[in-house]
Amino acid sequence: MTSPSELDPFETHTGRPRSMPAPPPPSPPPAFDNTEAAPVYARFTDTDTMTLPPDPFIARPASRSAGITAQNVSAWFGDHKVLERVSLDMAPNRVTALIGPSGCGKSTFLRILNRMHELVHGAALAGVVELGGTDIYRGNLPVTETRRRIGMVFQKPNPFPTMTIAENVVSGLKLSGMKSTRSYAEIVEDCLVQAGLWNEVRNRLAAPGGSLSGGQQQRLCIARALAVEPHVLLMDEPCSALDPTSTRRIEETIAEICERITVVIVTHNMQQAQRVSQSCAFFLAGENEPGRIVESGPTERLFSEPEDTRTLDYVRGRFG
Repeated sequence: MTSPSELDPFETHTGRPRSMPAPPPPSPPPAFDNTEAAPVYARFTDTDTMTLPPDPFIARPASRSAGITAQNVSAWFGDHKVLERVSLDMAPNRVTALIGPSGCGKSTFLRILNRMHELVHGAALAGVVELGGTDIYRGNLPVTETRRRIGMVFQKPNPFPTMTIAENVVSGLKLSGMKSTRSYAEIVEDCLVQAGLWNEVRNRLAAPGGSLSGGQQQRLCIARALAVEPHVLLMDEPCSALDPTSTRRIEETIAEICERITVVIVTHNMQQAQRVSQSCAFFLAGENEPGRIVESGPTERLFSEPEDTRTLDYVRGRFG
């Protein structure tokens, strides 16, 4: 079974395996300038600009944020049922934390939200997932556009190691053929600033992405996700392998970007869930049973006065 960290970023952005020939793009994006350039924006030129066509589906709000709703979602891997009728409203411009013991379906639920669950052989699901009121499975939204609007940051940082830092940031734009009115240099700076990485890498954007530390690589992946202007950003334990300083910077980034986009984060760190989220959902799976939501609501209430004793036991560390 493919884990989220092992998924090929190419497949995530394009919705097709590497072996499948690419369809011809409507208009080829400009190629990287491989000539020698200034150190800050190596391989980029100020003329690398593109025109943004009208969105054929829904107009993007200024904040780009949209709520995402799951209704009675169930999931299987082959004959094994892993989620049972999960319903959850994730409000726009807010951070929703998914908490619960390992193996209760939190990461599977996250992958369902941007149609990555279907990339796993033998996977199946039932129920409805809506982005801004549009059914992402039964509506007219192409899967590649769905994954652009609902971005993903995985537990293990997965930058393209041989691409430069700058090339990593705009790689999603090039792979998807997405167009922008801004220059690549402007996009690189803006996204790195949002991800809290700009001041650390501004003078070495031509360095390989793989040369960064683990925490910096994770923020680079956040910047890459932001470059394609998502409405929602899903984060699957983004700080699990990071030191406290890197974790703090990621949390500061989450607080910054949730003013413009919706964030859904899976975490096993109860203190982190309290710090970064406004809403929370507690997942639990019994022995040989699928995962389900025991309780959801405002984070403060869930941690102080939950309605279910199992929630109280979990957030206070009595199990899990």
